[in-house]
Amino acid sequence: MASSKFRIFFTSDIHGSEICFKKFINAADFYKAQILILGGDITGKFLVPIFEKGGLYEASFMGETHVFNSMNELEKFMQKLRDQGYYPYITTPEEWSDLCSDESRMNSVFNEVMKESVERWIRLAESRLRGRDVKCYVMPGNDDSYVIDGVLNSSDIVLNVNEKVVDVGEGVQMISLGYANMTPWNCPRDLPEEELEKKINGLIEKADRGSDLIFNIHVPPYNSGIDLAPELDENMRPKLGPGGQVMLVPVGSIAVRKAIETYQPILGLHGHVHESKGFAKIGRSLCLNPGSEYLEGILRGVLVQIDKRKVRDFIFTSG
Repeated sequence: MASSKFRIFFTSDIHGSEICFKKFINAADFYKAQILILGGDITGKFLVPIFEKGGLYEASFMGETHVFNSMNELEKFMQKLRDQGYYPYITTPEEWSDLCSDESRMNSVFNEVMKESVERWIRLAESRLRGRDVKCYVMPGNDDSYVIDGVLNSSDIVLNVNEKVVDVGEGVQMISLGYANMTPWNCPRDLPEEELEKKINGLIEKADRGSDLIFNIHVPPYNSGIDLAPELDENMRPKLGPGGQVMLVPVGSIAVRKAIETYQPILGLHGHVHESKGFAKIGRSLCLNPGSEYLEGILRGVLVQIDKRKVRDFIFTSG
């Protein structure tokens, strides 16, 4: 029987950072959380080529050239890359040149490396959590390719909850949605607001009547204070205001805001906008965005205590 009292650890937007994923799994012990939720944008964005040259390995990263004389040195460097959200790729200068001139082949290689990384993470989580009384929910975000869905769906321990309704406690259900409203980058899971609204309403219809709801929706509600991002000019550069300060504008979803105002979930768990850590109250709904600092290997999260279908307490975490 589901408990009426439980603790959630929520995080989002780790963008391929392996150390952040390990911290996410360890949060079950560290924070004594019964439910772990990773709310989207879990994959990285870049391959870093490492060239094999006559028994040596060489890589250029952040403007520096690194040469490795041993596999031990190379492994340490590759782990550093993974922890910052990059994907190391051992290749030759000739192969890399061919890939750079063939977008289709480059995408194929990137997808395979990305899938291998997610699969390694899932196996790690399974080894740490199997047999434990911990629920682990993960979903892709708007920036995640559909090629990882098969890997996420392959586990009986790490559950892909995207577009699903799950019971998380006595009388409490969670709807999850990893899509976002349209962004300037046309990400894989960007959708027009009307399509987001249809998906949210479709999930609400699947939920049990009388249940209290948690919205695990990647994009935050529009104009909530937890959806502020730099305003971009026509060259995709942040606009500067008086005094040289970056101008911020709300970039959240109108459909998500409307759904929260209408259905009044007890809790909204959001990510997507890295710079907008904070909380917002919309009616009785508490909406949270822990922010993201994945490049520094820092896992930002939030602990939420649910008791008798109410949010009793929450605290932001960083480490």
